[in-house]
Amino acid sequence: MISFEKHIAKLEKEIGIPFKKSKFNIDGRFFDSVALFQLNDADEIIKLKITSADLSEIPESVFEIASLQELSLENNNIASLPPALKNLKNLRFLNLSYNNFDRMPLALSECEKLEALILSENNITELPCEMAKFKGLLELDLSGNNLQKLPDCIKNYYNLSYLNLSQCGLSVLPKFFCELVNLQELDLSNNNFTEIPDEICKLPKLYRLYLNGNKIETIKDELFAIEKLEFLNLGFNQIQFIPSSIKNLPKIRTLVFDYNRIKELPGEFKYLKTLRKLDLAGNQSGTFYSVIPEITNLQELNLIGNDIREIPPEIERLKLLRVLLLMENKISEIPNELYNLTNLLHLELAMNRISKIGENIEHLQNLETLSLASNEIKILPFEISKLRKLEELDLCDNFMEFFPVFLLGLGLQINFDANEDGILLQNNPISYPPIPVIKKGYEAVAKFFEENK
Repeated sequence: MISFEKHIAKLEKEIGIPFKKSKFNIDGRFFDSVALFQLNDADEIIKLKITSADLSEIPESVFEIASLQELSLENNNIASLPPALKNLKNLRFLNLSYNNFDRMPLALSECEKLEALILSENNITELPCEMAKFKGLLELDLSGNNLQKLPDCIKNYYNLSYLNLSQCGLSVLPKFFCELVNLQELDLSNNNFTEIPDEICKLPKLYRLYLNGNKIETIKDELFAIEKLEFLNLGFNQIQFIPSSIKNLPKIRTLVFDYNRIKELPGEFKYLKTLRKLDLAGNQSGTFYSVIPEITNLQELNLIGNDIREIPPEIERLKLLRVLLLMENKISEIPNELYNLTNLLHLELAMNRISKIGENIEHLQNLETLSLASNEIKILPFEISKLRKLEELDLCDNFMEFFPVFLLGLGLQINFDANEDGILLQNNPISYPPIPVIKKGYEAVAKFFEENK
């Protein structure tokens, strides 16, 4: 048996890139030149990744590694696979994304143990009938190819649990699609669907569904009859109304409806006891959705860009809320009730019309990030210095003329670059202490105030 050192030495000579021994995720996105390998307890190579190496073909020595189980060759110039691929008897995972395939490589049909195949971002327009042999396939990613329609061979993949057909030019699904009864995660985002395909609604095990970036205007009641659905993304469509049948989702945890045309939510949202994350950004509702305070188990709420003018005092009912995003609205006042959300970790209030922060902000003792950028703030309350877990405070683009000395108590770096962490002060008319002093950091500011008592 050839040692792994000899295999790696041959590969390094073929491709001209040094390999590194490492544990890694084979399906991660790498765009720098990367050559990695991983061994099992018997010092056999089981994982191999050769990324961005400008390969036009697979190095011959790869096919000598009989122990290989996972192979990633993403972001190269490979357009075909040789018959020698059949030598990899133990291959279970193959990533050929970002290459130059214009059709599904026939040599793949010899990989009898293949369970996961990634062919995203190629030039594939069809799947040949020979691919019907992939009955053991569990995961298939064909995203970013110009398929436009799905061939019959896919119906043989009845063991599929994950299927990614994002950005494939699809507008309909074939009738047999509903036969993929073991499908659990389906990505149909960024296609040309004008309605939700009936075939999706007949997939009994589906728990994660992406339909964002299509042209869907209405939601069928049948969609909400998928009892196992936990994640649903219908963002970037043309939806105006959500049917009351949404209450029929007993396990839903995440709902994404961002950048649609939804002005109001049905009262039935209050029955979604399992809902943890709700994204309604960019719907320009003009008001805070009235039913939201009744979704009392929410942990993340995104209402960015909705022209909201007022935050209702009822928001304090969202006791479990950890993330609240209200950026890019027309809010001028923060109600005291918001400061009762003591589980908040991230509060985003940038790009509003806020001029005053209440003293009760000190109740938000778990807050880690607070963004007040692009508002009308001149003065901060001393109580903000009591937020001991704060890691970032964004005050850019406000009207502050004086640097609040008490902010030094937070122990954070002071920065005038919005891309940095700490206390961000870019684009404020601060004159005291002088900005050059502030830019020197914590110690310089502390010294200045000490000398100018």
